[in-house]
Amino acid sequence: MHRKIKLYSLSTCPACKKTKEFLNNHKVEYENIEVDTLDSGEQWVVLKELKKVNPDQTFPTIVVEKSLIGFDEEKLKKLLEI
Repeated sequence: MHRKIKLYSLSTCPACKKTKEFLNNHKVEYENIEVDTLDSGEQWVVLKELKKVNPDQTFPTIVVEKSLIGFDEEKLKKLLEI
């Protein structure tokens, strides 16, 4: 089943790296937005978008369709049906 997945991450975040590794190992297609590597204008826009779905703006933030979770392997497996 193909689901639209967006990952908000930081390039230096260990949990973000673990999330990307998990998704890649399970061959899950996703859009990765490394917030700290964006220029200030893009970063402002992305953080505003992130705040709408995750007011705490924690990383990683994974948006699967309309569901929002942090890195929780069991929840991800269930949500992605893997």
